[in-house]
Amino acid sequence: MSIHMETSKKEIKVSNIKMLEDNHKKYIYVPSINGLFEIDDTIYYILSSHNKSMAEIYNQLKEKIEENEFYNIIDSLIENKIINDTNEKKPLETEKIKNISALTLMMVQECNLRCKYCYAGDGEYNEKGRMSIKTAKSTIDYLMVQSGERDDLSIVFFGGEPLLNFSVIKQTVEYAKLQAKLHNKKIGFSMTCNGTLINKEITKYILENNIAVQVSVDGNQDEHDFNRFYGNKKGSYDVIINRTKELREQKQLGVRATITPENVDLVEIYNHLFELNFRSIYAAPAIQMFSEEQFTDLSESYNTLISYFEELVNNKEYYKAVKLNNIMKNLERIHIGHESTYFCGAEVNFLAVDINGDLYPCHRFVNNKEYKQGNIFEGINSISKSEFLAEAHVSNRLNCNNCWAKNLCGGGCHHENLEMTGKVTMPPLHYCILTQKQLEATLYLYLRLTEEQREILLEKKNTKEFVRNGNQN
Repeated sequence: MSIHMETSKKEIKVSNIKMLEDNHKKYIYVPSINGLFEIDDTIYYILSSHNKSMAEIYNQLKEKIEENEFYNIIDSLIENKIINDTNEKKPLETEKIKNISALTLMMVQECNLRCKYCYAGDGEYNEKGRMSIKTAKSTIDYLMVQSGERDDLSIVFFGGEPLLNFSVIKQTVEYAKLQAKLHNKKIGFSMTCNGTLINKEITKYILENNIAVQVSVDGNQDEHDFNRFYGNKKGSYDVIINRTKELREQKQLGVRATITPENVDLVEIYNHLFELNFRSIYAAPAIQMFSEEQFTDLSESYNTLISYFEELVNNKEYYKAVKLNNIMKNLERIHIGHESTYFCGAEVNFLAVDINGDLYPCHRFVNNKEYKQGNIFEGINSISKSEFLAEAHVSNRLNCNNCWAKNLCGGGCHHENLEMTGKVTMPPLHYCILTQKQLEATLYLYLRLTEEQREILLEKKNTKEFVRNGNQN
């Protein structure tokens, strides 16, 4: 009698893995350990035998493999949670997430533009106003204390349009540098603005203080001005391009393009922004504007962008390829086995502070007062913090638990989920389908890259060098 007699009756239950075939080779992506592995025909057959008994599977393989070897493979697959995973949920140890490393300061809750897709109600977040220097300084004090032993800190100036409060930004930078020195910490600054208020004085200040700035440009002039305009409907493209010329030349300016149903040609958008010499380029959809059918067009556009990326790499135009942040981000996650238990760092390592000093998981939640987490004067509400961290964890996403992509995706933007489905825990289904398709296409791209190409693209020092020294000439 076989020593595996009892085991042989058990059925194979294949976990939520992703099986891939490329260039006559077979691979699996295993989300539980965030690994991508080449497999042989035996393992491929086993993993293609969901709900079959082990005895039934072995009978089909016994001409090729010894019984003990077969069950050794089975044991290894179980150990690595590739089959028969019990899927036990680990308790969330949210109390361990205590210290933050960054704060987003809502310098202004108002804006000089009236963009169509603004999630903040003309930048006001339901409460128009500007942050005082007293509140800004208290925010810096809060960060110094709440960062604990973390010594590499960040301040993000946000709005609305933060440059409407430039004088307070300058005072805040000065105070933050002083406090960082007193607390033996390093501090960096970044800012997201619309670019329309940048002038010579502001440009000089940004360069002198090494503030990383990101503006929004949605592509060419027609595409941009269709959605991003002043109250009188005049487009903002010309103003932004004219006012940011020096920062772009100094490689101090990144750009974010918002994708809308009328503007889904990602290759065209990236090519236009390449020509403008932005330091980095990121494109993201305003998902609330897309219908299920329109997400199909966006998915096809992403596939075209991957082909374009591959063409750049094969032509050794790495300085361009590394600026395609949408693709690079996913490649890096695959390469290092990144696990996105959270979609982003909201509440995990950063918080947003509104004009009154109230704390929120991130800037997007500032107009959702029920997500207020406390304030910088009295501290954070530990119960609210723990509840949000539990709610935001990918294991609590209602349609993520059976998804192979969950640990590369993280379950979608918390606030976009809330806006689209009414629940932080529930990403909209068409967004999930889009993300799965994008990640699958990126897995295949990763497999097609040579070892040399992966090293050149995905070694951090190389990427930084391309960004610093690359050009579009």
